[in-house]
Amino acid sequence: MMSERDRISIREREIRSRRIESQLIGLQAYQNAEIIFVYVSFRSEVDTKSFIRKANEDGKRIAVPVSIPNGKILLPCEISGLDDLVPGTWGILEPDKDRQRLVDSRKIDLAVVPGLAFDHFFQRLGYGAGYYDRFLPSLREDAVKLGIGYDFQLIDRLPVEKYDIPLDGILTDIRLLVRDGVD
Repeated sequence: MMSERDRISIREREIRSRRIESQLIGLQAYQNAEIIFVYVSFRSEVDTKSFIRKANEDGKRIAVPVSIPNGKILLPCEISGLDDLVPGTWGILEPDKDRQRLVDSRKIDLAVVPGLAFDHFFQRLGYGAGYYDRFLPSLREDAVKLGIGYDFQLIDRLPVEKYDIPLDGILTDIRLLVRDGVD
C-alpha cells in the first residue's frame, strides 16, 4: 500500500486530498465537533494541513498527536495553527516541546486517523507500532473515529487482532462508509 500511495503524483495527491477535505468538512460529525484530533500528514499520506487550517478558520479546537516512543503512546496536544509544529519523532510534524498543551482525550469529539489500509468492516491497518490501537480506546464512546485514505487503500477484509479498534467511518476521495448508528 505504501508503494502504491508513493506512486501517486504530488498533484494527484493534492486533488484527492482536497476532495476528502471537502467531504470531511461537510460531515455532521465535523459540524458538531468542538475538539478535533487529526494526524499531521507525512510523506504520501492524505494531506491534512489544509484541513487543519480550515478547521482553525471554522473556530474548531485542533489537537494533533505527539508520539512518545517509550511506551508507544500518542498524546493529543492542542495547536493554534501549523506554525506551532516542528519536526518530531521520525520527522513527523508535532507541537514544539515548549508549546505542548495536552488535551484530555475524553473531550475529543472527532478523531481523524491515518492508515495504510482500511476494510469494509471498519478496520484499519496502521504502521505496525500500535500507537492508535492504544490511543483510540481513550476516546469517549460517542467520539467519532474516522479513517481517511485514498480509495485504493480500502480493501475487502483485513486481518483483525483482539486489540484492533473498529472505526466509525472511512472516508476516501470517492466514497464514505459509515457504521450503522453513526451520524
